[in-house]
Amino acid sequence: MKKKLYITDAEHKKCQKVASIFSSLEEDDIIILDVGAYGFVVLLYYTPPLGFEALKTFTDSHKMFDFLWEEWLNSQLIVLVETMYLGDLDYEDVFEYLPEEKQTELMSKRELFLKKADLNNF
Repeated sequence: MKKKLYITDAEHKKCQKVASIFSSLEEDDIIILDVGAYGFVVLLYYTPPLGFEALKTFTDSHKMFDFLWEEWLNSQLIVLVETMYLGDLDYEDVFEYLPEEKQTELMSKRELFLKKADLNNF
C-alpha cells in the first residue's frame, strides 16, 4: 500500500523554518513536532498531570506562521497585562492600549520572523 503524502517537500522545508523560529523562542507550553509526510503538529498549553490541552496540525507554512505568530504575540501581551496591571482586557484592547513605540516593536518582530522564515512575499 502506497503511503499518502499530505505535504510537499518544498512546503515541508518552509514549515521547518517556521518551526525552527518559533521553537527557539522557548515557549514552554507550545511544542512543535515534525510528523514527516503528515506535516507538523503544534501541541498547546501543557498542564500536568493532564498533558496538552489542544493540538493543531499544519501542512501550510503561511497558516502555521500566522497561528504561531498569534500565539507568540498573545503570550507577550499577557506578560504586559500582568506587568502593567491592565485587568481583564482582550488582547486587541491591550495592544491598542500600548504606546505606539511598543506596538511598533512587537510588529517589527513579525517582520523579522517572516524574514527568517523566508516568507517575505507573504
